[in-house]
Amino acid sequence: MTPQRFSRVFLFLAASLLALTACSAPLPPVIVATQTQIAPPASNGETDALPPAVEYNLGDATIVQERFPEDSRFRNMPVRLNGLIGVPSRGDGPFPVVVILHGTHPGCPLDDMGVDRWPCDPDVEQRNYSGFAYLVSALADAGYVVLAPNINAENTFGFGEPVAGERLEQLIGLHLLGLAEAAAGGDNRFGDDVRLAGRADLSRLALIGHSRGGDASFALANDPDVLSGSLGYGPVDGVLQVAAAAASVDPWTSISAPLATILAGCDGDVVDQVGQAYFEGPRLAPDQTAWAASVWLDRANHNAFNTILPGDMAVQRDRPDCEPLLDGKAQRAWLVDYATDFLTTLFADDPVAIGHAKERLGIDVTTAAPDALYGQPARVAFLAPAADRQTVMIPADTDELQTSRLGGAVTADSLTSDFCPKGFYSAQTLPGSEPCRRNYVTVPGQPAHAVVSWETPGAALRFALPEGVGDLSAFSTLSLRAAVDPASPLNPAGQPQAISVQITDSAGNSAAVHTRPDEPALGFPPGLMQDSSVTETGFFTGRVPLTTIRFPLSSFAGVDLSDIAEVALLFDQTSSGALFVSDIEWVRP
Repeated sequence: MTPQRFSRVFLFLAASLLALTACSAPLPPVIVATQTQIAPPASNGETDALPPAVEYNLGDATIVQERFPEDSRFRNMPVRLNGLIGVPSRGDGPFPVVVILHGTHPGCPLDDMGVDRWPCDPDVEQRNYSGFAYLVSALADAGYVVLAPNINAENTFGFGEPVAGERLEQLIGLHLLGLAEAAAGGDNRFGDDVRLAGRADLSRLALIGHSRGGDASFALANDPDVLSGSLGYGPVDGVLQVAAAAASVDPWTSISAPLATILAGCDGDVVDQVGQAYFEGPRLAPDQTAWAASVWLDRANHNAFNTILPGDMAVQRDRPDCEPLLDGKAQRAWLVDYATDFLTTLFADDPVAIGHAKERLGIDVTTAAPDALYGQPARVAFLAPAADRQTVMIPADTDELQTSRLGGAVTADSLTSDFCPKGFYSAQTLPGSEPCRRNYVTVPGQPAHAVVSWETPGAALRFALPEGVGDLSAFSTLSLRAAVDPASPLNPAGQPQAISVQITDSAGNSAAVHTRPDEPALGFPPGLMQDSSVTETGFFTGRVPLTTIRFPLSSFAGVDLSDIAEVALLFDQTSSGALFVSDIEWVRP
């Protein structure tokens, strides 16, 4: 946004806030109570013990779509500033602010053309935000002021073609300016029983977004005006995406705040789990300084995170890992636990509490990569902050299979290594990419990675460390990401894989550490190979996420970690195999 446009928008937002009660937007009067309490479901059954999620209504307003001329009926868009708010029932604050953005499920009824014409009567508008009442209440109980605003106006296609983010910035700005006014002791339009004076700190802000709300949260966090804090709120301290879509922004970019993206393993809406690309982008960005994580949550679907939505659009057929689906209440309870710990890492003052939260999130690099989080089967991928990692190979291009990022030679002993660029392709569209199997094995996010194949035990992929870069003594862990290629005949169907890592110092001392039995990242992916009229080999019905394996450097006994000459992946545990491999690096807490 240009400075001129920012000035116009900011003045417009401020004026709109002051004039809400007298606004002449062409919406019918809102006569719902401003403090309707929505009882949240709670996993412990103690609903009454949680702060209520209170329905608020700040009134009607107008946002401007600048692409349309002054005389266009689409230029001035009527909106209703309603939603849910939750505030802590104890303590004076000020508390950090969390904004929950729902997805693009039609707010207004669809017409004969399948378009949700905007605006519509509030009695028939679908209150998509209300499906997160349980999360509003739980996070308010954890010590946050939580808003779940109605952003149906951002998502509608029934009021002119939107410009990505233009509506969203104005909508969220109006809600947050209302909160800022109440927190400053001014007019509290959220209700007399919602105690806000001195209790909300908009300079500490986190975003949680579901579906296209995940896309929107990423865009809002990267907005230059939000980053600067010049709008009266922000910058954003962290973004949590839940089954995110990739619609209006390029996910292959950096983000200045910590990011966690949750992938529903049986997503029937974002069926390829493209939200993983939001993790893959930062790992390639040279200016990425914050940490990022992705979580693969087994048996979770798309819509169960929101209590008012029906089942997913697509049924996951031939997916043994999706039968049965995770119970909806259990899925939402899991999100409450994950979100609470994620926010703890951003806002807690106690290093011990932060450490415990990171361990529960599976992002403590000193612990083994988990196969479950909060009692549900799940796996993680983690990108440490730039200052806390040294990368040997991502890979970002084919050159990294000959020369590592540290400048040393890469040697393949008795194995074949191939580079797979990011994106979707086939051997017909990208000759030579046959080992990638990209058109019939779905790797969420479709990142660049290597394929390593061996047919005899004892194969190795060796990375020489040039003089001056072999001091690993300041790091705690050697980390990599991997997955078993389910379509390769070199992998016995249904059987896990196992590898070793060997470190050799300049004096010639070596030590090797094996992966754990049933290492989560090396399990054979559940799914079925199906025939296809498109490819000779068919396609795999399951998903193959690249997730993390960790080797504690303290386990490599008898070597000088301050003077390492070589790191090698040894394929010495099985007679043959094929792995997708990426992100070989050493990291520290």
